[in-house]
Amino acid sequence: QSASLDRVTDTARREMHALNEFRTRLIADVVTGKLDVREVAARLPDPDPLAEDDSIEELETDEEPPAEDELSAEQTPEHEEAEV
Repeated sequence: QSASLDRVTDTARREMHALNEFRTRLIADVVTGKLDVREVAARLPDPDPLAEDDSIEELETDEEPPAEDELSAEQTPEHEEAEV
């Protein structure tokens, strides 16, 4: 049973490797112009601007701004000498 599981795992890894190689090649062909995607890209639906705004708001509320003490502690003597 262990050998069977090892075989399946090995097959899955080889398939993932092949898919990653295909993806890399596909991206390279699009970037270099060997593959023209303008027609397909024109048929894509427009992104929903509200969905994008929601994710930005979530990111902003997750992080708290640093306290003033932390900001002043980040200043080093090197920066102060450069300003003189």
